[in-house]
Amino acid sequence: MLINTMGYKPIISNLFLSVIILYFTNLIIPRGGEVSRCLVISKYEKIPFVKLVGTVFVERITDLFAFLLILFVLVICQFGFFKTVLNYPGFKINYSYHHFKIFPVLLIFILITILVYSMIKFKIFNKIYLKLKKLKGEFIEGISVIMHMKKKINYIVYTFVIFLLWLLMLYVVFFAYPPTEKLSFIVALLTYALGTLAYLLPIQAGIGAWHFIVINCLFFYGIDKEAGMIFALVAHTFTNLIYLIFGPIALALLPVLNNTNESS
Repeated sequence: MLINTMGYKPIISNLFLSVIILYFTNLIIPRGGEVSRCLVISKYEKIPFVKLVGTVFVERITDLFAFLLILFVLVICQFGFFKTVLNYPGFKINYSYHHFKIFPVLLIFILITILVYSMIKFKIFNKIYLKLKKLKGEFIEGISVIMHMKKKINYIVYTFVIFLLWLLMLYVVFFAYPPTEKLSFIVALLTYALGTLAYLLPIQAGIGAWHFIVINCLFFYGIDKEAGMIFALVAHTFTNLIYLIFGPIALALLPVLNNTNESS
């Protein structure tokens, strides 16, 4: 919808495969998926890369607002859970053990000063400014699509449907695992929402952080940590196995499908 608003008509198969490549890349390079997706679409659809980056920016802002709304509703509905977590001794931070380290901070300051001085001396700032000025127009066009988009209500509805499908993908695992099969939908929603925070970190597919959050969410609802660990391992592993298998397939299919399209 965002790309169509700019006047381009990309092929659905290219967009779909680019999303598979996005998740596959994220398993290898933290946060590298969005770049790879834009590169794929730019290559096969001949759409300027910077414009696509602008649409990704709009997507992420949309996701952020949707996620914050879901989290706000959860805090109201599950206030007791959050109160228990905040009062739990294991989550208390003892600040007496944290001492201010002057040397690392001073070293970082000196390195930044040297870097900035070098960039000024060799006029790198001027070169960057001219390049950004050239690209600014395309980026602004990419992020302004939301203002000109038709059927904005559809866009909002689709956003929440995407979140719902992600949630259901996790929720179905609850039924497949005896220790969690009796847990309610709201527990799955809470686990999903808090687990999503792990993907904000610069870690491949939230590995480790996602498991930690999910294990502790389930622990507060009576699932022991060993059972929670198995649940998190199964739920996360099988999702990412899909990307590991279909990522290379998507990379192989793209040139074949696009050669066929060009021939026809």
